Amino acid sequence: MIELYHSENCPYCQKVRLLLEGRGIAYVSKPVDLCRSTPIGETLKKIGGKIQVPFLVDPERGIQMYESDDIIAYILRNCVPQN
Repeated sequence: MIELYHSENCPYCQKVRLLLEGRGIAYVSKPVDLCRSTPIGETLKKIGGKIQVPFLVDPERGIQMYESDDIIAYILRNCVPQN
């Protein structure tokens, strides 16, 4: 299952979440607090190299990416809704 590192108030994150939820695509939510250090933020920095959201991880395909437009394109090409 894909994982999405995101911030609640980030408009770029919101458009990715809206796509996932609107298409019924299951994902693991990884909320990141951009104002303070947290374990999720540290994990994001370790795997992605920086604390920037949104960040998508698809462990089944070995994919990791930043940038909402790239994430959306990837989702549209590769993710199937869960029923």
